[in-house]
Amino acid sequence: MAGSLACILSYGLTCTPATVEIAEPPPPTPLEPAAGADPEPKPASESATPPKGEASKRLVQVRSFYDGTSNLQASFTQTYSNSVYGTKKVSKGVLKAVKPGKMVWDYSASDTPDIYVDGSRVWSVERDTKQVATRDIGKSDIAGVEKFLFGGKQLTEDFLVKLADAKLQKRYATKAGQTAIRMRPKKKNPHYKEIILVIDDATGRVQAFALWNQDGSTNLFQLSKIVRNGGLTAKDVKFVKPAGYTLIEG
Repeated sequence: MAGSLACILSYGLTCTPATVEIAEPPPPTPLEPAAGADPEPKPASESATPPKGEASKRLVQVRSFYDGTSNLQASFTQTYSNSVYGTKKVSKGVLKAVKPGKMVWDYSASDTPDIYVDGSRVWSVERDTKQVATRDIGKSDIAGVEKFLFGGKQLTEDFLVKLADAKLQKRYATKAGQTAIRMRPKKKNPHYKEIILVIDDATGRVQAFALWNQDGSTNLFQLSKIVRNGGLTAKDVKFVKPAGYTLIEG
């Protein structure tokens, strides 16, 4: 498959470098467990951190918002940064999500594959090469990253969480009324170390999220023009193989 397919399925892990200067993400620190989980030991160096439990409350707020969301549409800007190569790639498009577990990432650029998910399968549509790659979602790099879009108990059961410190709040929660939390999967993920969620304080809606990948790169998705429960149906996000495209089992 062409490099663009590998790029999007890995959230940019294999993207072609483009020279710019970027900052590496800070190393992860111990996180607090989500509501109901057993706490991890708290190092003395963290004595000045926010009260334990605040991050869990934020995550429960996120779950509540998306539990009440049957469908959602948003414009997105994706910024992939690779500290090894000193590169940055910016992509834009439209996200559509419909419960249960269906979504499409429709990219504006023709050389960036569109991604369809139906809860169990992932399709990557390369418009420039007229190829479609498909695989089981459990074997895909996309698995688990956008869990917040569909709500459910996995949010509060599958992650350890912690409020981001002041430096990260400034970096990610760039507008008034936003809070950033850090989420680390309890089970080690081969692709990313942590997820940052930027949450609207009033509603629990996620305004942006960032991945800290295992190779030190980061992937930031900023959402705008968000429409919740606007009438999207499964038909609006259903994958249909375009005529003349080659289907490849990934």
